[in-house]
Amino acid sequence: MNAPTARHPYAYTLELLMLAINRLPPTFSEERRKEYQKSFELFLKQPNVSYEDIRRTIAEIGKESWPYRKAYEEMYARYGRASEESFLFEHLDQGVRDKYAQFLREGGKINYIGSVSVRSEEDMMRASPFERYFAPEEKFAIEQALLVARDSARLEINGLVTGKKTEEYDQLVRSYAAKQRQMEEKIDEMRHLAGVSKKWESEISDRIRTLEEGWSVVEKGADLPELERETEYWKGTLGSFLHA
Repeated sequence: MNAPTARHPYAYTLELLMLAINRLPPTFSEERRKEYQKSFELFLKQPNVSYEDIRRTIAEIGKESWPYRKAYEEMYARYGRASEESFLFEHLDQGVRDKYAQFLREGGKINYIGSVSVRSEEDMMRASPFERYFAPEEKFAIEQALLVARDSARLEINGLVTGKKTEEYDQLVRSYAAKQRQMEEKIDEMRHLAGVSKKWESEISDRIRTLEEGWSVVEKGADLPELERETEYWKGTLGSFLHA
């Protein structure tokens, strides 16, 4: 018998990198996508690769693709949701389809399905409307149909952003790219502030690292108003050092 292949020490982190590559919009540079794919394959063959190298690559691909991904998400919100629900109905058996239609008529929402967000302990202890409404087998059928529906909707959006909605999409990319530059300016301000005081240097540097990782596909990330508030907070905290 062959000995089992040893698991890569950073297998889970590499899975995140692969996820980031797989989630690149179709408008992202194919040349750059292939370069990231090669990096992934190289890391996979090198069990001695450092975690920092993989982490840095995930942050890099996230930052480079951020305007394209955010624009794609907005296009999906504009045009994909209706298609998603239409495709969902197509892939449900008649009985489940009728019950799901009733669920919608009674105020149910498609985004209840597969929701992983938890707002409070009360929410965590209470089943969602979707969980309460359907039997286990019905829920499974709907969730499986939704996966197929989302793939179909993404294919439709892929066609829009590379076809008749290209101009609208490109405008969104430019808008998000401008916003990203403003966010980078705020992060650079914080980087400057980190060197002002030894007392706060470590805390600010750790926060900068978190913010830079926030460009990643797998992180929520900050937004511009949050960065503006945080920069002003640190300016206030370090005021005496800045004016010394």
